[in-house]
Amino acid sequence: MADTSSSLDRRRLLQATAVGGTALAVLGATSAIARDEAGDAGGRRVRDLSFDDGWRFLLGDPAQAEQPQFDDTSWRKLSLPHDWSIEDRPGAPKTTDPWVPPVALWNPGGHPKDAKPVSPELPIVMASVPPATADGPPHKVGPFDTDATAFGWGTGWTVGGIGWYRKQFTVSNLAPGEQVEIRFDGAFMITEAWLNGVKLGRNVNGYLGFVFDLTPHVRKDGPNVLAVRVSNVGETARWYSGSGIYRHVWFNRTGSVRIPYSGVAITSPVAGADNARVLVGTEIENRSAQPAKVECQVALRDSGGRVVGTGSVWVTLAAGQVGRADVEIVVANPALWSPEAPNLHHADITLSVDGKVSDQLRERFGIRTIAVSPKTGFRVNGKTYQLQGACLHHDHGILGAVAIDRAERRKIELMKANGFNAIRCSHNPQSPYFLDVCDELGMIVIDEAFDVWEKPKLLKDAYNVYFKDHWRTDLTAMVRRDRNHASVAFWSIGNEIAEAISPRGVEIATQMRAAIRAVDTSRFITQALTASFAGQKGEAARAQLDVTSYNYSFNAVEKDHQTYPELTFLTTETHTADAYDIWEHMQRNPAYMGEFVWTGMEYIGEVGSGSSRLRSDTAAPNEEKKIIFGMDVSMLNFYVWDYPAYQAGSGEIDLIGLKKPPSVYRDVVWGRNSLALFVQRPVPAGFHEEQTAWGWPDVLESWTWPDAGERAMAVHVYARGDEVALVLNGAEVGRKALTAADKRKAIFPVPYKPGTLVAVAYENGKEIARQTLETVGAPTTVRLRAERAAIAGSAADLAYVFAEVLDAKGRMVPDAAVPLRFAVTGKGALRAAGSGNPYGIESFQDGDTRSFHGTALAIVQPTGRRGDAKVSVSSPGLKGDALNIRIG
Repeated sequence: MADTSSSLDRRRLLQATAVGGTALAVLGATSAIARDEAGDAGGRRVRDLSFDDGWRFLLGDPAQAEQPQFDDTSWRKLSLPHDWSIEDRPGAPKTTDPWVPPVALWNPGGHPKDAKPVSPELPIVMASVPPATADGPPHKVGPFDTDATAFGWGTGWTVGGIGWYRKQFTVSNLAPGEQVEIRFDGAFMITEAWLNGVKLGRNVNGYLGFVFDLTPHVRKDGPNVLAVRVSNVGETARWYSGSGIYRHVWFNRTGSVRIPYSGVAITSPVAGADNARVLVGTEIENRSAQPAKVECQVALRDSGGRVVGTGSVWVTLAAGQVGRADVEIVVANPALWSPEAPNLHHADITLSVDGKVSDQLRERFGIRTIAVSPKTGFRVNGKTYQLQGACLHHDHGILGAVAIDRAERRKIELMKANGFNAIRCSHNPQSPYFLDVCDELGMIVIDEAFDVWEKPKLLKDAYNVYFKDHWRTDLTAMVRRDRNHASVAFWSIGNEIAEAISPRGVEIATQMRAAIRAVDTSRFITQALTASFAGQKGEAARAQLDVTSYNYSFNAVEKDHQTYPELTFLTTETHTADAYDIWEHMQRNPAYMGEFVWTGMEYIGEVGSGSSRLRSDTAAPNEEKKIIFGMDVSMLNFYVWDYPAYQAGSGEIDLIGLKKPPSVYRDVVWGRNSLALFVQRPVPAGFHEEQTAWGWPDVLESWTWPDAGERAMAVHVYARGDEVALVLNGAEVGRKALTAADKRKAIFPVPYKPGTLVAVAYENGKEIARQTLETVGAPTTVRLRAERAAIAGSAADLAYVFAEVLDAKGRMVPDAAVPLRFAVTGKGALRAAGSGNPYGIESFQDGDTRSFHGTALAIVQPTGRRGDAKVSVSSPGLKGDALNIRIG
């Protein structure tokens, strides 16, 4: 069983508790952070105390806001994590009726005032709602603002800016030599901090944590004021990044002899069923003015808390010196970590000086070995795993970028439930808790450092501006932070880096490899290369990698494997449309170790990259040459940059966590399901449907098409076996033999008649599966369905409640788009509401939304430790519903 003692249960739900009984108490606007009264004079270890509560926030950039005497009483009170870019823009309407262009109108320029009539291209109507007028959608709706956005389609029309956060706190019983620090898990993008008016420092990487030492400036005899300025101005991201302190903040107190942040490295070079050899390396800082003889004691515990090994070593440090204590411990009959059995251990590390405890730390890890080989593929503890992976951005849809623990855990649970066993952090480090959960659920992780090096990608203000001065520090910080996560198997040094094969790029990669190896030698280094870098052209770049990774081109893997049989390969981005071909390649070539589809879950920004659209049958081919990231993408039909769409469209799971057709197809390809049945939305006369390379036909699990007449419907069947048949109202209307060339797909033209449509799959004449769609009635009822009936009484937990539109017989109405109003009372508050509609621009903060494909979502956050939160939903003319969520 996975140990969760250092994640959701211990660090967040019991976030006021620390070793020795020390607590952080919120006293009005001031937090009091005290040591245990029984602690020793050197300062008992007080680590990872939540510093999320009691902040004040202002969107703006007032002068002198860093000064402690600045009056912030009018500022908004809030708790972290926080993302202002998902909040409603000042004065923005909160529409719940997504604007859909009529057939005679298409807006190719992404701005309402530029709408043009009778274009040969038209975005597909994705919801059954009446179109708005030809004037187009409003410029500003909820968090979306086409006039104020810096990078438009890239960030989904959202807005950055500058925000300030301030917090008052006191520190009691501060002993001589005691050290005090603050740790941010992440803030986007440029972050500066001051304590009592003294500048602490600056951080420029929006995806990595950072630490500021408060010791020289903290007041012992009165309140302290921490002021933080976060700037997200200009073209800083090419997808939705969010803005503000969007991850957790932590407070630490230690003695003068201490373990620095991410100062512990744990490896298990030998790990077998009989015994394991665990190496625990601990950095030790002597911040005192005197030499110190330090005892470092290590106790290893299993997931049940039982001690399975101990060791200790003495280290003598001069004043101001940093040293290292290496302890080797043999563990008998260890519970090994693997994807199907993610057993975790933790190391309790204690530093003592003159018999007194100066610092304590608990670090979690997994005992396991990993290996790669062109003959046996990727292995954990000697067992081969084909990596069925997903790329994930860091946002959480209608919640924005806020790294609330339940949202992080739910995303990985959804990936696991939908058959994925690996995740690529695209294209920057995720939160520490995200990796905690990957450890607990048995995911294999590619931990990726950078999307750009020195050359930019479309943007003027992104990380490439800071790369030369910061890459070494940031890459080292990522590896140090994440090196004890059992889930992390690969370090990726970049994604589609334009200069990767140039002499300068190879020089950078060589330096990066050395920087990683100085910190960690137990994982594999890779880089997501473009397919154009395959073959001899990319030899110098690949020489710096342990594993060769290409984005999209599985054929490049095949060719390079023949030329370079000693290499191992991943495809770090793939199209779902290629799932069958990739599966087939992997079955015959163990050197091809896995794929990572783009993307596992839908995200905001890069609008329309995975869209479908209508094109006139008489339109001339688009001959405009498009060059993106140095690649000719003209034939890929690349992006549909149309407002009011705001999502990428390429996720296999939609923005609110529901399975999309590409994910269903993948289940059939990989053998997780045998049969699926979909129907393509009718295409208007004179048009045909096109998809981008990341797109998918606009198909639904529906046989309810009241406007279809008797026209022939395109019925899509995904099936295993060797034959599939369709039966409509008891009569067979189609049968098809399946061969490898069909790639587990069959399409039948079936004249529409209301009733029941059944697909049957056969293998050697024997039925192996059947699926049924039936015509349903008009909406009559809205039903609520909670993912979990009970949640913890902490702001770190969330309840996800779906509203589903039903007909009179209680059947889902598969394409219903009805207005909904959510309300929450009791011990909870509505955190967000919305749907998966890619054109659903609206406020996500109020309770009003509209169903998409018959479904919408409300997210509820606890406001009390114990009690019930009542969630209700209503819709004009329909019967509503209510349910209780137990909290505490």
